[in-house]
Amino acid sequence: MHPLPRSLDPLPDESLPGYLLRLSFRLGMTPGELGRTIGLVSASGSYLPRRLVLDFPGLSINEFTRATRLSRDEARLLTLSTWRRNYPPIQRWLPPLHGHAPQIDKWILGGHDRYCSQCLAGDESPIQREYGGPWKKEWHLGIVFACPQHECFLSRDCPQGGRPPDYDRAPRLIPFDGFRGLHPTACRYPLPATARKLRRPPCRAQLDQAPAPVVRPPHRLQALQQHLLSLLKTQDDAHEVREYFSDLHLLAALITISWPNSLRRVDPAFAPAIDIEVNARKALGGVRAHDTPPVDPIACGAILDAAHSLLQIDSLDDVLAEFFDSTFTGTPARAGWAQIFTKYEISCSKRLRTAAAPLIRTYSPSPGWTAPHPSGYRAENIPAHLEPDWYARHFQKIDGPTDHKILRRIAAIQLVQWATQASTSEAARYLGIDAEKALYTEDNIHIWLKSTREVQDFKTALSGLAAELSSRADGLIDYQYRREALRNWALDSSTWQELTSRLESPQGKQPVIDDRKRQDASVFIWVHVTRGEHLFAPRLIEAEQPVGIQQDWTRRRNTTWFQLTRPDPIRHYADLRKILSDHARQLAADIEAGTIPTRAK
Repeated sequence: MHPLPRSLDPLPDESLPGYLLRLSFRLGMTPGELGRTIGLVSASGSYLPRRLVLDFPGLSINEFTRATRLSRDEARLLTLSTWRRNYPPIQRWLPPLHGHAPQIDKWILGGHDRYCSQCLAGDESPIQREYGGPWKKEWHLGIVFACPQHECFLSRDCPQGGRPPDYDRAPRLIPFDGFRGLHPTACRYPLPATARKLRRPPCRAQLDQAPAPVVRPPHRLQALQQHLLSLLKTQDDAHEVREYFSDLHLLAALITISWPNSLRRVDPAFAPAIDIEVNARKALGGVRAHDTPPVDPIACGAILDAAHSLLQIDSLDDVLAEFFDSTFTGTPARAGWAQIFTKYEISCSKRLRTAAAPLIRTYSPSPGWTAPHPSGYRAENIPAHLEPDWYARHFQKIDGPTDHKILRRIAAIQLVQWATQASTSEAARYLGIDAEKALYTEDNIHIWLKSTREVQDFKTALSGLAAELSSRADGLIDYQYRREALRNWALDSSTWQELTSRLESPQGKQPVIDDRKRQDASVFIWVHVTRGEHLFAPRLIEAEQPVGIQQDWTRRRNTTWFQLTRPDPIRHYADLRKILSDHARQLAADIEAGTIPTRAK
């Protein structure tokens, strides 16, 4: 990846799609062409995926930073990943795997759903006069409905009528990313279709020239927006912040699902906007439609303000009981809100869980192993086989399988689930574990643990490790980054020859140094760098062999692995293990520095 001929410095609070719009316009490219040039669109992809607003997948950040001459910190600041410790919808996102599409929480908005025309107009600097102001990354969050700088509601519509469909969740990061020459502040949503014009090109209206909304947010809503943004960006204890946002989302859903019985909880001036919002949700059908941010920024501000006000009431139990008595007169209605509640039960406050429990206990499914608290670590921080010292500190005294392999596997999967609320199979696949070997339930844990006491001890140990990781989340390793770096890697022949040349020649029979042992050595290094399980390591050298040789190597895998990992190896394997361990440490350091190993024969 070569640097682009020209680049741009990011603007304050700018999002990645906004940066790509400005840079592609400066270079005379379409955003899609720019994405392919700098490694953000895969070889099989045809557009910039919306997940890029959250974070760079895999190793693409390295190509992006080399092409744009930005640092990794500057690149990360363009994404929502910098706020994930505080905002559960970002934290719930499980980074994508090769060949698997990620799920994005609905409280993360699409590419250009909301904007402030005055922010897009920019300041008087030459660069902003030419390319416009920033598309701010905070506009991608469902909790942002107003611009504190210009004291106005955000806009959704454009002057000429271009607008996204209601509840649009298109997979594209930038609408019409194949169009060339559109100014960064131009509307990229289509105009409504007509009988003469069924094919709809982008609107092209200049959003930086759009009039500000007629209705200005009252001081109460401006103060709420400032409060939400300050919590989002705070460096204080993230535990209470995450609980607050989860409570806010859950009560916002309660207000819309119980409308119009919740009318007295909102500002009457904004009731018509909420009426339109709720009717649109009813047209969609299904309870989950209520677990989305209000489309209209005005309705969004009013509903979030009502939810915030409910959280300030001391007797939350009485408030919820009042909602249930006046609104949920039948089992389906109660069960509907209970479905939404199960999504937030792990991350919401104990106060709200306690208030809701007696009202939905009959209708709520069993939560299984709920997290003791919202995690401060990330899914990327979990190795598939746990760090040995983690396991020794928290799990070593638990009786179970002889080699504890099953417990280590389950612990890693459960930690990923607590961080993301992924299913067991999704978490296993993310860690690179064969899903068929990972499926389990709380009940069949007893297959591996002998008693209820041991199951409880395991849960306690897991909670202790989660708390430890959360307390030092900023210093943890990104194991997903390492797994991606080594997904198509193996020791090449020249490196293998150089490493084995350091071995002392023993007297008598010479040890075999062939491609089979090179494959086993590659697995050994992969395990040390990724902290994965050797059973699930990539075996690229083996895959290139004829079927008969592959079968022979498969039968002999455990023999070499035992020799390399036994506590008292013979001299040849002891020396080889030291050389491979040193190489693994250097390889890990290279990956952390952004030097990604390439595959060679």
